[in-house]
Amino acid sequence: MFYEFDIPVRLVIGEGCSAQLGESLSTAGAKKVLLVHDKGVADAGIIAPFIENMEAQDIEVARFEDVVPDPPLEVVEAGTDVAEKEKPDAFVAIGGGSSIDTAKAVNANYTNRGTLKDHALNLNGMQILPYDNPLEPLYVIPTTAGTGSEVSPSAVVTDRDLKLKLSIASKDHYPKVALIDPALMVGMPPPITAATGLDAFSHAVEGLMGGLSILIPSPMRLSFSTTAIEQVLQSLPAAIADGENMQARTGMAYAAFLSLLGAYGGLSFGHAVGHAIGEVCEIHNHGFLCSSIVPQTVEYLADFIPDQIVWLASLLKVNADGTSVKQGLKGFLKECGLPPLKEMGMDLAMAKEVAHHATLGQYYLIAPKKPSEDEIVQWLEEAYEGA
Repeated sequence: MFYEFDIPVRLVIGEGCSAQLGESLSTAGAKKVLLVHDKGVADAGIIAPFIENMEAQDIEVARFEDVVPDPPLEVVEAGTDVAEKEKPDAFVAIGGGSSIDTAKAVNANYTNRGTLKDHALNLNGMQILPYDNPLEPLYVIPTTAGTGSEVSPSAVVTDRDLKLKLSIASKDHYPKVALIDPALMVGMPPPITAATGLDAFSHAVEGLMGGLSILIPSPMRLSFSTTAIEQVLQSLPAAIADGENMQARTGMAYAAFLSLLGAYGGLSFGHAVGHAIGEVCEIHNHGFLCSSIVPQTVEYLADFIPDQIVWLASLLKVNADGTSVKQGLKGFLKECGLPPLKEMGMDLAMAKEVAHHATLGQYYLIAPKKPSEDEIVQWLEEAYEGA
């Protein structure tokens, strides 16, 4: 067994660093970009200064602003139509994970039209295929701290017909540059701060027990996850309480991408079940959905990660066993405002369908131990009532 780590993204992190966007594009020779974002960041006044920043470098800016949460393939097609009309030589994504994933998918579909689904993760061989044609360079500016899409080789999009999230995976999806500016996250309201932050927390905790993490352990990957967990425990409550706390915002900005790097060995049942709830029940709150099941996941897989359980117990100040750590995690999630599934709009009558759907996903298939559908239903019933 061997471990490979490859991340070709230039990361720039710190307050105000996003002002480098126009200069970075100009230095690379970009003449026209397609700027991908949602209407929310435009309404918040975030987009206009970046357009001015790029135009000051004589870069023409076309826009696609119809990004929605859990972006469906129809939105990717609409963005691709805009790209084919405008013919950009670079893409810029400003916003949360949905904007970054949409830009990745549109870029791939624009340069390799009609082949996007071919690059969905091949579960039989975990195969990640290159594209025939090179993609245009992608520059990203995250405005949330949670998804880690800025350091991910995947674009997660939704096939509405199949009720399925597709992980379109390729090393070609990596951004060229990620400008991670915590100052842009100051305006996030507490619920969004919590939801995106708990997405990062889910990545980090699940990264401790993803299937490949257990089969092919790596001190490097483990260090990413543990550092991210420490950052979230320290920074997220402070960022929720005071959105202008720059130290807390910076800590969460680091946690977002570190947690995703820690999850390079795969995620676990939090995301398997969280994705299934979103797909079956059409609830668009990825961070809250995934974190809802993380405590149950840790308890279920505790025997596979005894050292990590002891470490988590010390952080959470509970006894070093799976059940105690589960309760400690529930306490932290409640502190961060995680609502019960019933308040997020889940219909408990759909629990069996959600459980079945969860068993079809990649994270379930690579898990070292697999819960039955009835066990997953029990987890859902517990999370339905809340911590």
